[in-house]
Amino acid sequence: MSVVLKLDEEYWSTRAALVSAGIEMTDSIDALYRDWRRLRDKSHSAFTGETADTVNLDRWWALHLAQFRSLIEPQRVAARAERVRKDSDALPRKPYPA
Repeated sequence: MSVVLKLDEEYWSTRAALVSAGIEMTDSIDALYRDWRRLRDKSHSAFTGETADTVNLDRWWALHLAQFRSLIEPQRVAARAERVRKDSDALPRKPYPA
């Protein structure tokens, strides 16, 4: 499988997992994906085959994908849920009218 196809597949699965987990980062991941594709296509069209630029772009994108995947790790999801719970417990409660 080519590097581009593998990274495309990782993008779509990571994006789907973010949506499934309720993490509103799709704008960010989509923007970075578009940048990666645009820069890679531009770099690839100027030269034939893989260049150091395309390899570096692929590495850059793979690192971003890893960061997004880390957001859906179970311990991070649990930590975010705990923060939300604590924040909602800390909010002052309005007294009910007598």
